[in-house]
Amino acid sequence: MIRKLFGMLVLCLAFSTVNAQYKEVMNPKGFTVNLKKDYGLKDDNAKNNQSYKLRKAIGEVNAKGGGNIVIPKGVYSLSSIYLKSNVHILIEAGTVIKPMLGEGVVFNLSTDKKDEKKNPKLFVENVSVRGKGGAFIIDYHTRKYKDRQRAIIGKMVKNFLIQDMIVKDNYSVFCGITLAPSNEKVKDVSNWEVSRPTFGTIKNITHYKASPGYGLVQCHGAQNVHFENLYAEGGVSFRLEVGANNKNVGVYDLTAKNIINKNGRCAVMLGPHSAKNGIIKVDGVKSISSTFAVTVGDGGVKKDAPDQTPGYFHKDSSIDNIVAIYGKSAQVKGPTFLEYPKVSDYFEHLKVFSDGKFYEGPAVTAVHYGPTTYNIKIGKNIKMEGFPHMNDKPIVTRADKRKESWGAEKKFWKKAHPGDEFVLDKGVVVKDYAVKAYF
Repeated sequence: MIRKLFGMLVLCLAFSTVNAQYKEVMNPKGFTVNLKKDYGLKDDNAKNNQSYKLRKAIGEVNAKGGGNIVIPKGVYSLSSIYLKSNVHILIEAGTVIKPMLGEGVVFNLSTDKKDEKKNPKLFVENVSVRGKGGAFIIDYHTRKYKDRQRAIIGKMVKNFLIQDMIVKDNYSVFCGITLAPSNEKVKDVSNWEVSRPTFGTIKNITHYKASPGYGLVQCHGAQNVHFENLYAEGGVSFRLEVGANNKNVGVYDLTAKNIINKNGRCAVMLGPHSAKNGIIKVDGVKSISSTFAVTVGDGGVKKDAPDQTPGYFHKDSSIDNIVAIYGKSAQVKGPTFLEYPKVSDYFEHLKVFSDGKFYEGPAVTAVHYGPTTYNIKIGKNIKMEGFPHMNDKPIVTRADKRKESWGAEKKFWKKAHPGDEFVLDKGVVVKDYAVKAYF
């Protein structure tokens, strides 16, 4: 009897994991409008802000009980779009969306501020933003290093899909996609039906020229969300740095598959700060000339955080099937200097970003594992290719750091490399470039 009950429990858990993502509710033959034919959208090379046309369509489709909005191929200016329940945005492959400068987000998967003020527990459900026939592009490559821009934010949303999208960036502030908890920062939200993005899938996303301090997707709050086929050049592809100063931050029951990063910090980053996070399962990680493939940070406490105890990820969390390929175009943070076995491993290979905080330099190894307040499982299937160092050490910990001062090494490097040729112009100048979907 006990064995039978245990077997049923395992089956239920497996079923829960498989279904911890978006459930398709979009009817391709259901009520559909065309934003060009029905709402006068013009392919004007993003000369005029036409966001009001899409907002009107979303409101009317929602009022009819839901349906699909097709955006034909073209180049448009769209910003600050809030989805409503049962509305699906289908964007034809090759379409380019250019957000207005100063409009921080293109698509908001959440209730708008007016509805939130009336009832903070309100949420939208059964929504999607997806490519039709291939990937669409959100293009903000004209932003610079300190400019703030996001493609999508998800907050109070249940059963959502983001699929087949390219972000064309220029090392701007923020990740292309951010998932965050509700704006309720004080009261307990454990009895809310939805308090963060819940039951979702984010799939087939490519992000170019991501900032070393950000990346493709960051999760401050999410539950039962699946991530698959994420590729970023620069930054972090799958960033679980749960650092928002909000009592209700936290991520739970997330799964991820095939996460890739090139010329960045890492493909997967875990940083709990003071958040008490649930189970995270990642299968398939690849870095190509990135500092690491995976970094797992310690729990810590920000000075003004509402929870003043170190955070963690659940002990049953795991990351497996990791590949790290060596290169010399990684985005390296100053303190990481001490994780190279010798100064000579990086000294003549660095260039510095304009902020002086990050550098471009060689990859270190596959995994940086730094927790002292919790543990997760790192699988044994780790492969390294082309590394001139660390081939016998795919995982480094705090104990492996050299005992020198990274600040002193930074000053030494700077004194030896005073010329402008050692300063990068990434994010400082605007250069157009071609993009294509990785998946």
